[in-house]
Amino acid sequence: MSIKVTPAEYAHLQKYIEDQCGILLEKGKEYLIESRLTDLALENRCSSFTELLAKARSDYSGKLKDRIVDAMTTNETLWFRDHSAWEYIREVAVPSLLDKAESGERVRVWSAAASTGQEAYSLLMLFNDEVIARRKPHLLNQVEIIGTDISTSALSSAINARYGAMAVKRGMSEEKKRTYFTRNGDNWDFDQKLKTKVTFKHFNLQNSFISLGLFDLILCRYVAIYFSDPFKRELFSKMARALKPGSVLILGATESLRGFSQDFNIIYYKDAVINEKPL
Repeated sequence: MSIKVTPAEYAHLQKYIEDQCGILLEKGKEYLIESRLTDLALENRCSSFTELLAKARSDYSGKLKDRIVDAMTTNETLWFRDHSAWEYIREVAVPSLLDKAESGERVRVWSAAASTGQEAYSLLMLFNDEVIARRKPHLLNQVEIIGTDISTSALSSAINARYGAMAVKRGMSEEKKRTYFTRNGDNWDFDQKLKTKVTFKHFNLQNSFISLGLFDLILCRYVAIYFSDPFKRELFSKMARALKPGSVLILGATESLRGFSQDFNIIYYKDAVINEKPL
């Protein structure tokens, strides 16, 4: 059974979803509501999306709101997504950040739309590769990687660090898979000891960043594309304040700060676009 969304319901749900997580549903995306929320509505014995919205607003535990946000969140991700960005991270960012670590500084990296963990663990693998190459594995203790997401179900998968056969192959080389994963039936487990080096937190990008502290590198990739223009400006302003001077913000390959922020210098490394906070 499917439930059809009316124009009035769509308008109300558009506003509710944007208020809760910043995602802006454009005109013509009604099918997303119907495909992603029908099962949730039926599970909650709702015969319309109006009823579902009313139940969400009256549920003071916030559980139904979280499930709606979960359903509407796009958790598309893969290992080492965008070759050019990861070339810069591997060849420039990781070595320079470990140089800081060698001088005694604590290095902090934020995966700001961590989804099911592939991006944060991709970062961890590159840091681990480099400390091994330097024969200084203790330097990894100076590196803090934080992954945040608004989706509780995605974060649960990230913390679990167990991936199906298809998920583990997307962007992953056989060498990396052999080094960092162990087969577990039909699934693959990321290195159980190493995964403790990443901290995952539930976080809404609409909230203040003050509690997160300052970072040496932020990856905010393929999430701002779902936000309104005013929210993008606010988001990038907050990210600029959350970065140490001289540090870098990396967006998705199809994303740009142009028209949304003047807080960064745009630099290029091969085919990668790097947004650097001025010193």
